[in-house]
Amino acid sequence: MFGLGSIYDVLIIAAFLGLQFFLSTRQSKFWGLILPVVFLVWRGTIIFTTDVNVLAEVLITAVGLLFLLGQFSAGRKQVKERQKKELEKMTSHDLN
Repeated sequence: MFGLGSIYDVLIIAAFLGLQFFLSTRQSKFWGLILPVVFLVWRGTIIFTTDVNVLAEVLITAVGLLFLLGQFSAGRKQVKERQKKELEKMTSHDLN
């Protein structure tokens, strides 16, 4: 995919998914939307500026976007759980 060899491609993809999860767990949800937007622009540029199989490129883009948005969803869920625990902790301290 990146042309660096299969093991390096896997490591790059794993790093991007890790970065996506990290950005998605920030307080502002907009940080988690950076990588999906950049990914769409990058893949769109490839589709529209090169002579490639459009169906294959659209499929790659869709699968990549699904993974990035899955990480975004998991990160936002973790933020909400963290906020809920903090609120419960604050409520229990108020009752004591």
